Amino acid sequence: DQAVLVVLANRRFYWFWIEIWPHEFYFVAGLLIMAGLGLFLFTSALGRVWCGYTCPQTVWTDLFLWVERKIEGDRNKQLRLLKSRWDARKIRLRLTKWTLWLLISIATGGAWVFYFADAPTLMAELFTLQAAPVAYSTVAVLTATTFIFGGFMREQVCIYMCPWPRIQAAMMDDDTLTVAYRGWRGEPRGKPKKHRKEPDAAPAEAPSLVGDCVDCFACVNVCPMGIDIRDGQQMECITCALCIDACDEIMGKLGKDRGLIDYLALSDEGRERAGHAPSSAWFHIFRLRTMIYTAAWALCGVILLYALFIRPAIDITVAPVRNPQFVTLSDGGIRNAYDIRLRNKH
Repeated sequence: DQAVLVVLANRRFYWFWIEIWPHEFYFVAGLLIMAGLGLFLFTSALGRVWCGYTCPQTVWTDLFLWVERKIEGDRNKQLRLLKSRWDARKIRLRLTKWTLWLLISIATGGAWVFYFADAPTLMAELFTLQAAPVAYSTVAVLTATTFIFGGFMREQVCIYMCPWPRIQAAMMDDDTLTVAYRGWRGEPRGKPKKHRKEPDAAPAEAPSLVGDCVDCFACVNVCPMGIDIRDGQQMECITCALCIDACDEIMGKLGKDRGLIDYLALSDEGRERAGHAPSSAWFHIFRLRTMIYTAAWALCGVILLYALFIRPAIDITVAPVRNPQFVTLSDGGIRNAYDIRLRNKH
C-alpha cells in the first residue's frame, strides 16, 4: 500500500505497482544509467541546471535562506545582526531561525527513513517511543546532516564536497547555454554621470566612455556561491540565474536593455561583438552531441519498459533433489524428491 518502499530485510523494492526482486536488480541499474545520461544531456544543453534548480542541497539552501530573510531581514540587516552583541533580541531571532531549520530538516531529511519501512506504522512507533533504536539514530543522522549542510555549510558543499563541478567541464562546450556576462556590452564598468562631468569629454561622446554595467554588485550580492559572474565561467557557478534577475532589474530601472547577464552560448560572442543577432537557442540545444545523449537515454528507457512488460508475474521452478537421487521403499517402489520454488511478483 506504499508507493515507494525498500525492504532491505526481505530484499524487495516496491515502486507503485512494480515489485523488484534481487535477481531483477538490472531495473535499478538501468534507472541509474538513465539518470546519468539525463545529467549528461541537460548539462551539455543547458549547463548545470541540475545544480541550480533540482539538487536537494540547492533546494534546502534556498529554503533555509528564505526562512533567514523572513526572520532576520534582508542582507544588510543580517550583517548588522551578525556584528551586534548577543542580547535578548539576537538570541530570540537565532533560536527562532534554528528551530524552523530543525523542523524543516526533520520533515525533509529525517523523513527519508520512511522509504525503508511501512510509513504509517513507523510514524506511530516514533511518536509513541516504540520504534527501534536504529530508526531514531537514522532520523537523527539525516536530520543533523540536512541542518548542517543546508543551514551552515551551504555553498561549501557544492564547492568542496560535490564531484559534479569537476565533471561538468567534460559535459559542456562552447554551444552550451549557460549563465554568462556580456562583457563586450558591459565593459568598461562605471556610472555614466561621472564621466559626463569630465571637462575634456564632449557631451555627445560621454555615454560611449563606459559600458552598460554600472558596477552595482547586485549580481554578486544575490549569488548563493559568492562569486562574480563578470569574471567569466567559474567552477562554483550553479546556473541558478539569480544574477540574471538582479541585473535585469537594475537595467530596467536605468532604462537600458535587459540581458547584460543572460543565458548565453560562448560561441555567439563573436557574432554579438560584430553586431549580429545570436543563434537561436534551439540551434544550441538540438545539436549532434545532445541528440546522441537523447537517443542513448531513450533507448535505455525503451529496453527497460520492454523488459518490464515481458517479465512473468509468476515463476515456478521444479528441480530434482540429487542427494539422494531416489529412495527405494519397502514395497520395492521408488520415491523421488523434488524442490519446488514459487515466485509471486504481484
